[in-house]
Amino acid sequence: MTASNKPILLLLLAFALTAGCSKPAGDYLFVSAEKARTQGGTYEFHLSLDSLHTYTTDLAARIVTSKVPTQEISLDVHITAPDGTTSIERLTLSLQESPGVQRIAGNGSVTDFRWPWHTSRIDGPRAGRWQVRITPTDAALSDAFYGIGLSYEGKPWEKGN
Repeated sequence: MTASNKPILLLLLAFALTAGCSKPAGDYLFVSAEKARTQGGTYEFHLSLDSLHTYTTDLAARIVTSKVPTQEISLDVHITAPDGTTSIERLTLSLQESPGVQRIAGNGSVTDFRWPWHTSRIDGPRAGRWQVRITPTDAALSDAFYGIGLSYEGKPWEKGN
């Protein structure tokens, strides 16, 4: 290696190290129905969240709509913070197009849906690895799901937003 190539190599190495450590703007996690069946019908996700970002979180699902007798599904969501505190939410999500509900793709009776869920900032002591467990409230609908997904995007938090 020549002396003229060393500064370029050091610059590329420094960029790779800093870029490799930065948190991605968004992430999408998906759990298939087969994996959920081995966990008793629960879809489990792990998120690493920090206090430097405001997070926007959406839920998604691939559903066989012909197996859902109504135009909505209900999910129990158990959220466990890094400090061990747990909260439970029951969500009722529409399968009809409406503000916020996106029908992303579909062929026949299999349709991908996306619903907005939360926009929030994590306070300092609660930053870290979060666990989100999602279970359909009606076990009879377990065959209606190909899987459930969760997406989250972090935007830098600024005081006042």
